[in-house]
Amino acid sequence: MRARVTASYQGRTRQLRCCRKVRVPSRARPTDDTYPMPASEAFSRRHLALAFAILMPFLALALQLRLWTSIEPLAFVLFYPALVVSSWIGGRSGGTIALILSIVLADWFFMAPLQSLRVDDPAHIARIVAFSLIGILIIYAHHRFQLRTERYQNTTENIDDVVWVLDAETQRLRYVSPSIVKQLGFAPAEIMALPIESALTPTIAAQVRCLAAGDTALGNTVTEEVRKTRKDGSTVWTEVVMTQARNQRTGKQEVHGVSRNITARKYAEEQLKVSEQRMRKMLDNIPTAIACCTLGSKAEIVFLNRQFVRIFGYSLDEIPDLGTWEQLSYPDEQSRRNLTLPWEMAVGTIPRESAEGMESRILCKNGSMRDVLINADRLEDMMLVSFTDITERKQAEQRLRHMAQHDALTDLPNRVLFDEHVSVALATARREGSRFGLMFIDLDHFKKVNDTMGHRIGDLLLLEVSQRLRQAVRESDIPARLGGDEFVVLLQHVHHAGDALRVAEKIRTRLGEPFSIENNTFSISASLGIAIYPDHGKDSISLARNADTAMYHAKQSGRNAITLSESGAAA
Repeated sequence: MRARVTASYQGRTRQLRCCRKVRVPSRARPTDDTYPMPASEAFSRRHLALAFAILMPFLALALQLRLWTSIEPLAFVLFYPALVVSSWIGGRSGGTIALILSIVLADWFFMAPLQSLRVDDPAHIARIVAFSLIGILIIYAHHRFQLRTERYQNTTENIDDVVWVLDAETQRLRYVSPSIVKQLGFAPAEIMALPIESALTPTIAAQVRCLAAGDTALGNTVTEEVRKTRKDGSTVWTEVVMTQARNQRTGKQEVHGVSRNITARKYAEEQLKVSEQRMRKMLDNIPTAIACCTLGSKAEIVFLNRQFVRIFGYSLDEIPDLGTWEQLSYPDEQSRRNLTLPWEMAVGTIPRESAEGMESRILCKNGSMRDVLINADRLEDMMLVSFTDITERKQAEQRLRHMAQHDALTDLPNRVLFDEHVSVALATARREGSRFGLMFIDLDHFKKVNDTMGHRIGDLLLLEVSQRLRQAVRESDIPARLGGDEFVVLLQHVHHAGDALRVAEKIRTRLGEPFSIENNTFSISASLGIAIYPDHGKDSISLARNADTAMYHAKQSGRNAITLSESGAAA
């Protein structure tokens, strides 16, 4: 039996010598600059690993043939480590082939009958079954481990972020993922050879030294943004996120981190900052006051342009929120309500149309009031409000309205405004059952003064007459000039005719006093006619006609007189 084993051993030795001549192709040797690995090279490496996995049972056979006399009858004693190595190198396929080869070789060379695959001894069958079960378990365990390892490698080596592990004790990088080539242009080995100040950041290096000295510990997560220089000299922004961890196998403190390329984000942030600065300059140079406020209950004011500060006088520090602005700028409740309309529109509580182009009056810091036109619009979670200063426009409108309703010479109400006052008084009297009177006044001998002394003196005389008229009437009465030397007075709160006659007498007396104009003294008088509602008319037309008729009768009766309509009595 020994002779047959020796002969068989010599034949198998020659085969093993042939197998030893297999060399690893140079293109399959991993180097730092071959990442990412080409598909053809990966295919060659898989075949080479499978070849080594198949070779391992034969190496175990050769060694066991030499030692058989001392280890007999342990037919599989050296095939176990061979199977472990084969499944580790060749994976599930290589391990399965090595398992089958090991069983065949052990049966052929070490189990009776020799050089036959037939097995008669139950002990040999038990050994084969045990070896098969243990081998399958080894192959399965290695396969599961390789799956986890490949999953981790696929995650770390195929993402753009760089994953690294640093030994806190030695302060050296233990692992750097291949994506460092894409991020910085350096191979992992080149980065790992650098000091951690250069490989990572000086801040991280200082923290790691403190950690190694036991002075401090990193928090849950530390994030730092740093500008790094690539191998080609260009720069790139990276965000380094790291955390402290303990290696469960060695018990050493480590720092695990991820470096992410944030150059695009930093560029976008820079562009956004430039855009914001450009927008601020644009908003600062437009003639409209702009305020920007957050939505919600607090409503913080986050931006005021230069025109806002110039018009209203308030800075952002003085009005940090909407409530403060309301209290300072809107003295009454109705004005404050007008301000809140745009903000309510922004959050959808009222229709949008009701808050656009709204006019309001705002109290400025210096105590002056400004008329503004308010427009508001919602920008996502912000509110943009514009205040157009229309103070000058409102003043111009007021001046035009005053000019349209007042006499240019005397500044008394003209016929248009006086008719409006009469309409109001008439409506009030009808509603309340009260009385009022109309008084028509015509100046006596005015035409003679105007013709002899000139229009300028005549205008000055009319101006003096209007002043005396204002002084003679009651506070509730409204004097007006209809044109030429004709004046009219609306007598409010007349309970009976005597009230009107007393006012008329006071006017007649005041206008009968001498006038001194530019060293010239004039004496004129006035004829007055009175009509009272509802005694002498129930509408403005009949009242005006009867008052004018009464005034005509006063002139006909000798002038410088007062006539009450339809009474025929002269005072």
